[in-house]
Amino acid sequence: MAEVELSVQRYSAEVIAHRHAHHQLVLPVEGALSLSMAGRELKAAGRSGVLVPCEARHAFAASDRNRFLVIDVPLASAEALGAAPWLERIAGGPIALDAAAALLVHAAAAELDEGGSVALRRQWAGLLVLTLAERGERGPERAPEKLRRALRFIEEHAHEPLTVADIAARAELSPGHLHHLFRTVLGTTVQARIADLRLARATELLSRTELGIAEIALRCGYADQSCLTRSLRRRHGVTPAAVRRAARSARAIEPRGGGA
Repeated sequence: MAEVELSVQRYSAEVIAHRHAHHQLVLPVEGALSLSMAGRELKAAGRSGVLVPCEARHAFAASDRNRFLVIDVPLASAEALGAAPWLERIAGGPIALDAAAALLVHAAAAELDEGGSVALRRQWAGLLVLTLAERGERGPERAPEKLRRALRFIEEHAHEPLTVADIAARAELSPGHLHHLFRTVLGTTVQARIADLRLARATELLSRTELGIAEIALRCGYADQSCLTRSLRRRHGVTPAAVRRAARSARAIEPRGGGA
């Protein structure tokens, strides 16, 4: 049976697209990695990693200084570890890292920066997968019903003006309790969730349609084209036109080997 493998990777700003015959967890240590997969725009940064499912074609690129733990999980190993249900449930989505999990990721990176045997790397890989799988059971699908209600409302209305008070009222929670649930269960904030959804939708439309940039901005909840441009620059360091060029380039690139 193929073993779970762990490596420390650094990525360039060149857009690369490929697929691989195993699940892959990309966990941030430093910097940010942007991934495009199945019409979704994801980012491994801060306390958010990404799971790339087996055989899922994806494009990725990073900018500036960066470093990531990358765990390759063959299907048989996922079953043996008991992590297959969790991996299937979050396939192609973000992995929220709580404080303890983030510390474990950094500890593993520090240990492996010094080298480490194959056996040590596999032990770290297994520990990380099991830890994340157990903590993943506290993710959105297992979140309290009122939090799930808030998430559904945000997803349905992210393109509209939204306030925390509006969302909390719909979920029958106080704004303070809503903030607390987002932090402790999801590892993010309400406004960050809204911003992520708007930017993901805008990036999808930029990548897959020829709609005008101003129209896309309005459809996704931005006041105007300049607001969308500022958001893209701040989060990804690119312009809407650059997103379109990168998407076209990614579609033209043949699959090739390498990390992420």
